[in-house]
Amino acid sequence: MVLSASLPAFIASFVPSNKTLAHHPHATLYAGCFSGMCSAELIESMWALSFICLIGTLLYVSSIRLFSGFGGRLGGIAFTSVAIFVLTRQVLM
Repeated sequence: MVLSASLPAFIASFVPSNKTLAHHPHATLYAGCFSGMCSAELIESMWALSFICLIGTLLYVSSIRLFSGFGGRLGGIAFTSVAIFVLTRQVLM
């Protein structure tokens, strides 16, 4: 699971980034890969994975100016997006 989640980040690290976007495309991909490293029992379909990625992207974009210079931001965003997904699923079911 971890190896398959890290493969897209490894491949994307060789793709050059646009100067106007800086490192943000790579960072969002890394956050998505961190989210994909959670248990397979939590992500049972591509819709669930897409929803988790949407939550993670919204959290990343809303926190671009926050926590600048602090480590662990992408892992925190991944954990928070999976936690929000699980809590939302528990409330709706």
